[in-house]
Amino acid sequence: MSSEASGGVTIKEEASTSGAASNSPGEVTATEAKKPESTADKAESQSEVSVEETPESHSKRLQNLRKELGYLSETDWMYESLDKKPAHTWFRNAEREKELKLEQLERENNFLDFQLKEEENQNRRQGNQSSGIEPLISKQSRPIEQKFNGMDINENKETLCSSQKGVITSLSASSGAIDTYIYFDSKAADCVFHELSIGCVVEYLTFQKNPSDVPKVVKVQRIIEDVWEDASEGKIQEAVEKLRIEKPTTFKTEHRNVLGLITSRQPSLIEVDTEYGQFEVKLDNVETTFVPQEGDRVRLVCEVQLDDDFVDKQGEILQVTKVFPQRIEPDQKCVVERVYENLSLLGKHIYVLKADVPSGVNLHLGDLVRADLIECEYSKFTKRAIKLTLMEKSFGVIKFKPTLSSCALDECQSVSLIGQTRHITTELQKRHQISLKVRNNVNRALNLKQVTVENVGESQLSVVEPLQPIDIPIDGEITLLMEVYTKFMGEASEKFQLDFGNFKMRCSIAVIVCETEEEALTVEKRMIAADVLRAPGRTALQRSRFYANQVWSTKRDVVPGQSATTRRRFVALRLGHYDVPEKLRQIYLTTERQSEMFANLEHQYPCFKETLNTKNYVQIFSLFLHLEEIEHFVLMRNYDRDRAHFQRDGEYLSLLIENLAERRPSLVIGDSVRAVNPWADSSQREGNKTYEGIVHKVLFNRVLLKFNASFQEKYNGEDYRLEFGFSRFGLRKQHFAISRIISVMGEDFLFPTKLEKRPQPQLELRLVDEEDMYLYDSKLRWFNPTLNRIQKRAVFNILRGESQNLPYVIFGPPGTGKTMTLVEVLLQLAENVPGARVLVGTPSNSSADLITKRVIESNVLPQGDFVRLVSFNQIEKEMIPPELMSYCATVDIGTSGTCADSMVITESGLKLRCQMKFIGRHRVTISTNTTLGNFMQMGFPTGHFTHVLIDEAGQCTEPETMVPISLLVRNKSQVVLAGDPRQLQAIVINRFSSHRDYAKSFLERLLDRHPYNKDLQRFPDSSGYNPMCLTKLLNNYRALPSIMCTYSKLFYDDELIPMVSETDSREIRLLEKARAVFKPVKDIPIKQGAFFFGIDGRNMQESDSPSWYNPLEAKEVFFTTIALYRANVHEDQIGILTPYAKQVKTIRNLFKGTDVVMPKIGSVEEFQGQERDIMLISTVRSSQALIRSDSQLSLGFVKSSKRMNVAISRARAMMVVFGNPNLLALDDSWRRYITYCAHNNALFGCELPDSIVYGNAAEEEQEEKDIYT
Repeated sequence: MSSEASGGVTIKEEASTSGAASNSPGEVTATEAKKPESTADKAESQSEVSVEETPESHSKRLQNLRKELGYLSETDWMYESLDKKPAHTWFRNAEREKELKLEQLERENNFLDFQLKEEENQNRRQGNQSSGIEPLISKQSRPIEQKFNGMDINENKETLCSSQKGVITSLSASSGAIDTYIYFDSKAADCVFHELSIGCVVEYLTFQKNPSDVPKVVKVQRIIEDVWEDASEGKIQEAVEKLRIEKPTTFKTEHRNVLGLITSRQPSLIEVDTEYGQFEVKLDNVETTFVPQEGDRVRLVCEVQLDDDFVDKQGEILQVTKVFPQRIEPDQKCVVERVYENLSLLGKHIYVLKADVPSGVNLHLGDLVRADLIECEYSKFTKRAIKLTLMEKSFGVIKFKPTLSSCALDECQSVSLIGQTRHITTELQKRHQISLKVRNNVNRALNLKQVTVENVGESQLSVVEPLQPIDIPIDGEITLLMEVYTKFMGEASEKFQLDFGNFKMRCSIAVIVCETEEEALTVEKRMIAADVLRAPGRTALQRSRFYANQVWSTKRDVVPGQSATTRRRFVALRLGHYDVPEKLRQIYLTTERQSEMFANLEHQYPCFKETLNTKNYVQIFSLFLHLEEIEHFVLMRNYDRDRAHFQRDGEYLSLLIENLAERRPSLVIGDSVRAVNPWADSSQREGNKTYEGIVHKVLFNRVLLKFNASFQEKYNGEDYRLEFGFSRFGLRKQHFAISRIISVMGEDFLFPTKLEKRPQPQLELRLVDEEDMYLYDSKLRWFNPTLNRIQKRAVFNILRGESQNLPYVIFGPPGTGKTMTLVEVLLQLAENVPGARVLVGTPSNSSADLITKRVIESNVLPQGDFVRLVSFNQIEKEMIPPELMSYCATVDIGTSGTCADSMVITESGLKLRCQMKFIGRHRVTISTNTTLGNFMQMGFPTGHFTHVLIDEAGQCTEPETMVPISLLVRNKSQVVLAGDPRQLQAIVINRFSSHRDYAKSFLERLLDRHPYNKDLQRFPDSSGYNPMCLTKLLNNYRALPSIMCTYSKLFYDDELIPMVSETDSREIRLLEKARAVFKPVKDIPIKQGAFFFGIDGRNMQESDSPSWYNPLEAKEVFFTTIALYRANVHEDQIGILTPYAKQVKTIRNLFKGTDVVMPKIGSVEEFQGQERDIMLISTVRSSQALIRSDSQLSLGFVKSSKRMNVAISRARAMMVVFGNPNLLALDDSWRRYITYCAHNNALFGCELPDSIVYGNAAEEEQEEKDIYT
């Protein structure tokens, strides 16, 4: 059978007709022209191969060949048999070469026109007009299209995997090419790579994920024909053309899981060992939910070839699409047992990397943590923690049962172990003996059979004596001598057992090896100071849930009052009521203890124990919203009155409420009061009715109400029982948003695992020299030219919008200008993105007002292009700044044409009752997230809004964030979240919900997921974050370096860059004036702006309030403020911050009582987002016995790194912290702050005990003067 008939390909060397492969087509060397004929014949005889073929396969192949030739003819592919070409075809002159190139270009253009026409027809069928012409295929990939033109790749995904024949056209040491344009690496060829040579024919397997992708060579399966001499370029091309007509063999594919072990981790690549061999997985091309590390056991989701030749039908692994841990054990409680420099041990075989520990958390021996564990095989470890939350700090107390000290204190134990509980040193490879006493506490002699050390090979502990069994008489004791041999830096708890035959006693010794003597002394004193913290803290007061349930359960005939706003009968979309389920209410409003009630909730609703996912997403957040509503209902019972009456006040009925301004929760317009007459005669129908009054105005000490006209007009001073209620409209918006967000934005938006690029960027921008931004060839102007390079890069990344359906995050630490960056983004979008309609949401009205002011000051958008949407409550409370009035409007959700009322414009320019034809159509709409939810009911078409920008996103609950986002449409919109996950979260009043991460924002949850995870190996130039989805701002414009360095070091990986000058700035000049309040000042560095004032005061608590106050601290804060006033500092430059509401009131009363001008005084929550030149911080707590209770409940500043971060990052020029150093120094972060102040002579007040301050000659050295620089 001939070579042609069999489908084989022969590559021949012909004398005088072929040139060397290295020569150009138009050249021929003299040596080649004189090549003897015998050589060519010999080559032909060696290279010809005859392949046997059955008649059936021959007939089938010919049919396929005819189809192939027919297709080539119809598409005018200009196919020509190599046999018909003249001998001189490969020796073209320059003109002929030019003609051929022009012909090739014309064919490519014809093909492009054909593809574009097909695309337009397809778009027309789908009702979508093409937005532009995209390059469908490059000139270089044209031969690849020809190679695969026989495959119906657009019809069925099964045909994306195929096997075909080709010719090796080039080779290098690590890669090669088939048919010129199909590249492969040496791993794809595996063991046959060294046998390959240019010109040989191979069979290879390819895979395309999408029809437009260039085929990837999965494997070079075998060599069909080899060549024994160098093949000429002409013969290679001839063979390529001949093989091009062959029909590839296609295979079906499916996804299968492959288990493997990561053997190597590089910045953007992992190597995984599986039963099918070693795989290299590029992290940029796969979905993943964690940051993989070497040794992790993973599950690869792979696209595999289905081949009937195998029993399980699995052929080659074509592509890895996802990487997950093989197994996850969520929310496992662990105790820290060893602490090394870069990792910590959470058990004998469990470790956590320092990079996976939350920023600002320093682990110590005995800390209790909750972690998600995955399986691994790394050194001796079998599990690794990929997500960790600190539950309870040990404060230096090692919690192994029994510890040495606990044995000594508990005389009820059979045996007491007395002696030193720890060994702290700075010396490695040194031996030290520890002597302990073992005391017998029972009325019989005991026999200590042996003392054994756990993990002998790795332990730093060994037994010196006794090495033989020994008796311990009644009330007697023996000496136990142990030897410590230090092997590594860090903290470890070395365990050993005392074996008494009938029972065993497990003990431990803490071995801590420090780098310096100073660090060792710090650890020693921290642990000594913490020894007193054994008393449990007292529980918090509980409110009466039983009474709330009685009020809720009572069914009454309610006559509704007059609404504060006009109620519309016709709206485009009515929200559901989303009432609290009866079952949930009965479980929560019970007389059981809170712990029992919480346990019952988890039992009845198992989803609370599950990890959040798309299946339980709506249920969990619906329950959180219901629980928040129940808690708010309980708190509103504080307003209830058993007997009260109203007074007439014009058209309203007025109700007097004492201390209304200070009560929480606050009453707002739209809340209700139900008037019940419990003394009415049951036979009288009117007497049994309950009348509802709606709050129309909230004044200083009274509210103005409107009831139904029948009650309002006839009321004559009668007494009623009053029950207060609140408006549920905001909660209903959030319920509606979370119920539809999955269908609107998709799972990949809420639970991203991979960054997918858009087919085309939002804007074709380029950034030149990190400064100039170009749209095509037009240079765009920066509306705020003072932006730094990182801010400009963030704006550029957002405008390009390359990530598909992923929120873009602006991570903005304090003072880095995240709001300025967000304003630049919205201005650029409005100016340069045609058809953009932007919603800007915030958690508070003050934040929305600030953005509105920035837009006005920019002078970029005319007044008609943007609007500040406000609520009726803001108008009535006169909360709108006068300069913003003309830019503000309220919304009327009524359907256009059904409302008699028309829009009203007040004298100040405020627009009231704007309907759909007036509102929602501006280029930019600015409001709070909840108020933007009014658009939900107005019936705007899909895709009406294109962008959502949310400022201070870290302070929003996830349902609040989803309110404006639910107005978008998937893949045709963009979401930008700006905020700081290291500062305070949203305020959640329900404790059950807050303990289960309801307060955790969508922004913070995203940062725990891929691709938002921090990975310094992959992204070392952008703080470890992928710049396509997140930018971390670093330039701090707020504070002097001496203040900024405190929170930069503690909470932001010491990355913040100070921009306020220490030599010539308003802040340094103010500091020079203000620091005179501390005398003497000669030893304080001139640039030092952070101070600590030690006060050994007393925290107190009144019987009717759970809040704390400290009178001595309050007085010192007051006196310091007076001193600052005398130094010519104004009250608007000072802020006084404290974590307890009672301390706020105490300090305010000092100012009121002395008639002194009062500066801003508030809680941590009130100061978030604000700043002052000088901050005075009162920490209040002074009782060591209650510190553990505070730690567990995250009260005050103990264990609450976010509260501390907010507190110490508000000041510009000077910050003074007032507190008990003995107490605060038990916390790692506060101890570092106090030490920093002490080293810079910026510590005043009470003398610090030896357990905190260490003074030695080394302090005089500069590197120990400032631990932050």
